[in-house]
Amino acid sequence: MGFLSKRNFKHNQEIPLPAALINGQSLGAVSGMKFGLSTMSLSGCEVIAVYNALVLTGKPKPFIEIARYMERFRVLFGFWGSNLFMLGHCLKHFGMPAKRIWKPAELDAILHSGKTCLYVYWVGRIFRSSVHTVVLQDDGGMLLVYNAFNKHGKVVRAKYEDYLKKRRMIFGYVLEEET
Repeated sequence: MGFLSKRNFKHNQEIPLPAALINGQSLGAVSGMKFGLSTMSLSGCEVIAVYNALVLTGKPKPFIEIARYMERFRVLFGFWGSNLFMLGHCLKHFGMPAKRIWKPAELDAILHSGKTCLYVYWVGRIFRSSVHTVVLQDDGGMLLVYNAFNKHGKVVRAKYEDYLKKRRMIFGYVLEEET
């Protein structure tokens, strides 16, 4: 672990750990935690998505340990969050294997089957906007979206078509049971 990761871990240890799901990464104690040269408030959606996915699937791990591990995958010193292609690796490291899904229709079917998924998408125009990572679950034909917005502290209930748009999706990860 490098100097920056050690410094961030020490800083983050002094902040109360979340006891439940995190929604609204710019709210609460987690917003002030360090990630790279940035903060969770600005660049922590991937870390929060991994944490929320583990909590939702009954395999919770301490948030600070997830953040510490994911420091090695930060992009541009953490200002651009974590390497999206390493999310599956991070989930597996914490005991939750995941399969990457590229097609919105496939992700739609998987969600309707009751599985939990991480969803990585463009917030605005492709290659001209930021990327956001959330956790999705089916809720009677609607989606539950965890950490949907930075300053919204509740789970968002949304229509499938509002999230699974082909032009916005980068990819998803379906969480699988360990064999």
